[in-house]
Amino acid sequence: MQFEVGSLIHVVAAGVSVFRILKIGVDGDPNKAIVEAVADTPGTYPWPTDLTYAVPAEQP
Repeated sequence: MQFEVGSLIHVVAAGVSVFRILKIGVDGDPNKAIVEAVADTPGTYPWPTDLTYAVPAEQP
């Protein structure tokens, strides 16, 4: 599945947390992205992840 910057995703199909894609193509790999949790909680920070098993999420 193709995503774009700003898409809301679950990192895996059964995931509960919702993440926003901030950047796609980390280290030249189109399947890696920088994401950040949508929930406004302490300790939220951007981190890299693989989009291989990611699925679209509904608005939080």
